[in-house]
Formats: sequence, structure tokens, C-alpha cells
Amino acid sequence: MLKDWRQTPATRWLLAHGPQSGSHLELIALLCAWLCRRGVPLLQVNQYTPTLHPLMHGVECIWRRAGGSEEVQLHWRDGRDLPEWQANPLRRVMLGADEIRVDLLAPEATFEAPVLDRLRAAGASEYLVLAVPLADGRRNAVSFATDAPDGFALTQRNELRNLAGPLGLVLDLLEWRRTARTLLDTYLGRGPGREVLSGAIHRGDRRDLDAVILFADLRDFTAKSEAWSVDELLAALDTYYQALVDALMVGGGEVLKFMGDGLLAAFPIAAPGELEPTCRRAFEAIVAARQALGSANLVRVAHGAAPLEFGVALHVGRVVYGNIGGRSRLDFTVIGPAVNLVSRIEGLCKVLGQPTLATAEVARHLGDELVSIGAHPIRGLDQPVELFALRGPLAKPAGSA
Repeated sequence: MLKDWRQTPATRWLLAHGPQSGSHLELIALLCAWLCRRGVPLLQVNQYTPTLHPLMHGVECIWRRAGGSEEVQLHWRDGRDLPEWQANPLRRVMLGADEIRVDLLAPEATFEAPVLDRLRAAGASEYLVLAVPLADGRRNAVSFATDAPDGFALTQRNELRNLAGPLGLVLDLLEWRRTARTLLDTYLGRGPGREVLSGAIHRGDRRDLDAVILFADLRDFTAKSEAWSVDELLAALDTYYQALVDALMVGGGEVLKFMGDGLLAAFPIAAPGELEPTCRRAFEAIVAARQALGSANLVRVAHGAAPLEFGVALHVGRVVYGNIGGRSRLDFTVIGPAVNLVSRIEGLCKVLGQPTLATAEVARHLGDELVSIGAHPIRGLDQPVELFALRGPLAKPAGSA
């Protein structure tokens, strides 16, 4: 019962300090360090949690004592190690098996798994796996290994057993926090996700910032959407967005919006002196995206699919970063004249036959990478705007020779 396991020093420490942990990794590191100070002879601790993530099926925290020091690692499991995971005692306990306790010094092995072979080689004497019940009825699991000559003492083993219930409560809390961050980052972007999670959820919550604004769209999308099947269209969009989004995120950009084949992104300028390197990162992200899409196009063409090309525009300006919408349905994005301008400039990429266009506010920070192609009228503006395009071989469309 709740009252029972709260009485042990370990459970009291866990309930007092666990919820303040920033992550599963930090929780396991702190808990293991505390247990070691209490005299529990830990050699290795593994804790596995299934996770709601678009690419991974779970995350495993591994704490080890090695050479008189402690180390803790985080491993995302994506299915490539499935055969070994199916034999792992952690998985068996999560699926409903009772507590598993293995004497690793026994002459004949009673339980076989690759993780046990590695522990024996490291000098472990006992391996204990416990179910960690979660609030929704699922079971996580945690394993403890020791290299003490006689294994865990009975009092130590019972103290570890008493941790299972409160550990589940703390893991539930941390998992909900992590899931919220993952979902917000996946659907809103890292920057907006952090803003919303920190409390910016009311209509009108906003902040002004300077940023390099990027707008891109897929060339001839309307014609392609009419000619291609839904499966072909979705596959093309995934290929295009994969190349662009990966490059933007590596460069420090925030992907704010997908609009059919259009993408809006921002590279926040942290300080006045960061304008030039931010412009450079945004430009290099575009170059990297075109290279990635060029490689993807080679595969598409080899399979009889048409290559993909995109146009993109860059501008620098002051934007409003925050919530807009109805009282109960909001969108977190950037708005302002700079955003309107960059989207309209991108619309000129096809008209002017240029894959990349930028304003003078960006071009002046990129040396001779861009060249002026003159001033051009922009819808909604009284005066034409000087535009800059790529110089030399970078102007070739993605996938061209």
C-alpha cells in the first residue's frame, strides 16, 4: 500500500526528489548515486520506457559503475535491435512475467539473454528485474545488477523491491512531460513547443523578435497534385519536406508551418551581433536541403518518378511570435510585414526563373554568394524591392546534372 512503501528511506527520497528531475536519464543517475551512497552495491541499472514518438518505440536509461566512476547513457530503441530486445528480461517482465532474479555465478545458466552474457563478463553476480506499474495499467521494468560476491543482501533486495511503486509514479510524471514536449516539438516546432509548454497558451500571448524568415514551396505543385495519385503525392511531399526540414533544424531554424507544399521557417537572431552568422546558417541550410533533395531525386528518377524542385526566399525583419486564432483554437506562429514580404518574394522564384531569392537585408551578409537581379514590383508594396539570386552552379535546380 501507499503508506507502506513511503516508509523506506529510498522511497521517501524518490518521492521527494524524483519529480524535480528533468528527465528519465537524470532521475536514474540521481537515484543510483543515492543508492550507492546508502551502501547498495550497484554495478548496472537498466530502465526501459515505451514512448510516444514518431520514430522510436522506446527509450532505455543505462547506469553503470566502471573503474571507480559512474556513467549514465540514454538509448533510443527504433526496432533495429528487435531480436535482442525480444530476449531481454526487461521485456518479459513488461509483458507480465513475475520478478526475475538470476544468479549469474551459478554453474549452469537458468536464463539466457545477451545482456546477461555481458553482465557475467563484467563480473556481475546477481541480476534482479522488477515490474514498474504505471497509472494507465501498463508495466515498465527496471533491472539491478551487482558484483558483490554474494549478490544483494536481503535488506538491499527488499529496498529495491519497495522502489517499484513510487518509481512508476515518478516515471509517469516524467513521461507525460516528455510526451508533451515531443508532441509540441513535432507539431509546433521546438521553439513554439517550448513557449506553449512554459505557459504561452492564451490568445494574445506574444513576443517580438528579429529573425531571418524563410518561405519555400514545391515547384509545379498544382499540376502535380492533379496528375499524381494520392500515394505519389504524399511520397513526394515527404521526400521534399524531409530534405528541407532536416537541413533547417540542423542549421538552428524553427519550422513553424506546413501549408500544402509551402513551408514557413524562422531563424531567430539572438543578439545584434548574430545577424550575419544567422543569415549564413539560413543560407547554408538551403544549400544542404538542395543537396539532400538532389540525392533523393536520383533515387526517384531511378524508380521512374519525376525529380522534385523547390523555390525559396529569405528576408530579415521584426516579427511577432505568438498565439493567434479563436478563444478555444489557437495557432502559434510568426506574423508581420516581414512574413508577408518573404512569401510574396518566393512567389517570384518561378516567374524570374530563380530557385532562391533574397532581399538586400540578407544578401549583404553573404559576400559574393548572391548577385543582384534588380528591383522588382511586389504585390501590396508601393516601391519595387531589390532582389538577389544565386551566383554560379548553386543556381542549378535540385537533381540537375
